[in-house]
Amino acid sequence: MKVGELMTKDPVTIPEEATLEEAARLLLQNRYGGLPAVDEKGRLKGVLQVEELLPRPENIPFSDVEAWQLFGEWVDEDALEEVYRRYQTTRVKEVMRKEVPRVHPEDPLGRALELLLTTDIRHLPVVDGEDRVVGILTRSDFLKLILKEV
Repeated sequence: MKVGELMTKDPVTIPEEATLEEAARLLLQNRYGGLPAVDEKGRLKGVLQVEELLPRPENIPFSDVEAWQLFGEWVDEDALEEVYRRYQTTRVKEVMRKEVPRVHPEDPLGRALELLLTTDIRHLPVVDGEDRVVGILTRSDFLKLILKEV
């Protein structure tokens, strides 16, 4: 079976120039965990996953102390709302993952599954020969095989 047979065709994308506020709205409205970010010609430029919009624990340099980091800033829960407010107008391209794996519709499904299982990408873009996004694959898509809904 090929990627093109299982992928979600014509996925929702976000312009790389969109703001994080616009991205958050689109993610929430569609109940998505990530979006391919594209340029004005629909070419893949990166992927914005919800994880990029959440604080994550990091070790403070030269110590064993762990603290939260969000958009490159050290934050505590009291400052969280203020940090989000400041970053509302930040562009998607500033926080998205730029180096992302991708597959083509004619690639074998095994290749896509390998990428989904061995990388931290949860929304695998499917692109055509000109790097335009034509589909998306997630781990959940593989459940369709069990249900024979392909």
